[in-house]
Order: sequence, then structure tokens, then C-alpha cells
Amino acid sequence: MKSGLNRLFLALAAVLLVLTGIAAAKDSSDRHYLAIQEQYQRDYPDPKLDVKAQQLFPTFADAKRGDTFRVERCISCHVPDIAIVGPQKAAERLVKDFLKYEPDHDRIAKTYGLTLTHPATITRQLYDQYGEDSYATTDGFHPYSIAGDTPGTVQTVKLPGFIPKFLSPAQNGGKEMGIDTVGCIVCHNGQRLSLTDTESHLNLIINPEFTWTEGASLYYKYCATCHGAFGEGKIGPPLANQDRLGYFNEDYYYRCIEYGYTDFEHLGSVMPAWGSASSDFVYDATRDKQSGKVSRVLSENQINILVQFIRHWESYNTQP
Repeated sequence: MKSGLNRLFLALAAVLLVLTGIAAAKDSSDRHYLAIQEQYQRDYPDPKLDVKAQQLFPTFADAKRGDTFRVERCISCHVPDIAIVGPQKAAERLVKDFLKYEPDHDRIAKTYGLTLTHPATITRQLYDQYGEDSYATTDGFHPYSIAGDTPGTVQTVKLPGFIPKFLSPAQNGGKEMGIDTVGCIVCHNGQRLSLTDTESHLNLIINPEFTWTEGASLYYKYCATCHGAFGEGKIGPPLANQDRLGYFNEDYYYRCIEYGYTDFEHLGSVMPAWGSASSDFVYDATRDKQSGKVSRVLSENQINILVQFIRHWESYNTQP
């Protein structure tokens, strides 16, 4: 009896080891970050860098929930030695590697207004211009006037900036926090827990400043009347809602705006189709509140920018 139990235990242990090995192999092959890190080490030889999955754990206030870190995985591929080289050198390498390894860098830089200078620290000047409690007046980033709740009135919306207040020097004893401390997603709002080639860049805002200003202009021109000055919802559903933002992906939001009431998820609604009609849409006078004749108002790129602007309401401090 005892020998049988021993054999069973050894068999189960062997199965566990095999499963662990398969999981580790799949993790490496799916995510490709080990190969990327090896290339990074060839580009920037440093004996202090141990090629393995590097995690940047933010150290600012509220970086943890209880004893759990909000995991930051961007750095597994981008400057994995950031703790060694520091924020200034890391910022320079981010730009250098973008130009070296992104074959479409010219078009991306032009499309998204990249300055090809990445901030190394959250300076007072940077926060004063784009911080949560600041109201910048450059690049179309300004107060917006929309129709008020009472007919004939106008409401002025002072849109706050995209950098969270807890990163401001004033909130940190005057200290300017570096990107090695704050991490990436507080500004770029990238997918928080994935690291596959596709999932790691879901919800990624390439240039927060450009997306924020351009997105705000589009939102207050086309969306605020139905969805509210701050996305709180009016005729249309709320957009500044963590549960909605956290559970719906980019594709869902894009289809909402592109196809509106012509898409299967919004049939019979008053949501306009700002792009085109869904290919399988058939107008039904008993159901549809609009004619079914759609003319493109927003380009595909404008819709993507608008989606990313809405994503800014996805609070870093909460999870769905």
C-alpha cells in the first residue's frame, strides 16, 4: 500500500514538473520578451543586467493595493535595465530604439505628433501644463463650451490634464519623480497585465499629449451632448465608468463609434454611425430610429484617437 502511494506521488510530481515546463516554455514563446531582452543586451552590454523577465514595480504613493503591487510589465521589453541606467538614460534609449526597431516610425511620428523626446521626470513645468488639476491652453487643449442642461444655456468645461495628481512634485515634497519610479501606464494607460505581442499594446496611448488634446476636441464636438461633459452619461450611457472601461476592449469602442446603430450590439439605439454602416445591417423601420443612410464624418484615425481619449477616464487607482 505504502509503495503504491509512493509511486502515485512520484507520478503526480512528474506530471506537475512537465506541466510547469510546458507553461514556462509557452510563456516565453508567446511573449517573446526574452529574445527582445537578449537583443537589448547586445545593444547595451552591461554585466549588471540579468536577462530574465524584468518587472518595474512603481514606488510612488498608492503604488500598492494592500500588499500587492500594481504590476507594470512595459519595462520587460522597454529598457529592462531602467533601475541600473536611471530615468534620463532610459528616456534617451526609448527614443533611440523606437527609431531603430520600428520600421514605420516616420508615419507613426507624423500621425501621432511624436516629438521624439521622451520626458525623464515629471517636472513641475510638465505637470503644470498637463497635470490633473491644470488647464493648459496650447495645441487645442483648452476649455470647451457645450450646451447646458437648461435649454439656451452654455456650459464651459475646463478639462483637467492627463498626468495624475499623485505624480506632481507638490504631492511628493517637491521631488520630481523619474520614469523609473512612476512607470509607464500612468500616462500611456497600456494594458496592465498582458505581455503578448498583441495584448501588451491594447489600449496603448502612443502620445498622451497629442491624443488628449485631439481627442478632447473631437469629444466635445461630437459626443458630449449625449454622453455628458465629463462622460457621466445623459441621453447616451456613461463613458467615465470604470466597470465599462475595464471590461470593454478597443475593438468594442471602435465599433460603437464607427458603426453606431447599424452594428448588432446597438440596433435600435440612437447612437449615430460616425464612420460607416455595418456590412450586414438591414434597415428595419419598426426598430431603427434613423434612416440607415450613413455618410462618414470621422476618419478611422480620428475614431482611434477618440477611443484613446475616452480611455483616459480609466482610473489607474481602480480596477473593474
